Amino acid sequence: MRRLMSSAAIAVILLAAGSASAAAPAGVGTKGATFATVTTQLPRNVRPSHYDLAFTPDADKLTFTAQVKIAIEVVEPTNTVTLQAADLTFAKAEIAGVGAAKIKVDEEAQTAAFTFAKALPKGKYVLSIDYAGKIYKQAAGLFALDYETDAGKKRALYTQFENSDARRFILVGRAVLQGHLHR
Repeated sequence: MRRLMSSAAIAVILLAAGSASAAAPAGVGTKGATFATVTTQLPRNVRPSHYDLAFTPDADKLTFTAQVKIAIEVVEPTNTVTLQAADLTFAKAEIAGVGAAKIKVDEEAQTAAFTFAKALPKGKYVLSIDYAGKIYKQAAGLFALDYETDAGKKRALYTQFENSDARRFILVGRAVLQGHLHR
């Protein structure tokens, strides 16, 4: 079973993920919160703006594979793009015309860093990533629930996209955290 999701669909799904972490720092009203003042663990030099996701779940094995193309804007030259990710494994990551990235996962910080041989100058790019993950048996990321029917046992797949759970299914960047996806 293959599912395709555009950024509009992901925006609807992930807005809940963004609401918790888009909160302003203590003592700052949400009207005064800006891209520069919201505290996150991610660097501010790259801004994801659009996600195109295709994924294939294997409900029997409780795994999935996915391909995502993330439109990013590099606002300060960098050779590393860091996104939130938890319990994901990566097959490859690349930017057309730039090349493949070396991938480093930080399990404690729940991030994945995609490092290119040369610094990306300011500009817009599309980061393509092939990855895989787990389908959980409890409400986290993509999860499965088994239920009984007259025809026997069935399994349904659902998503849980609270801030700390979305990164178990899709690589989360600052745009998602702040609700800045195309709608």
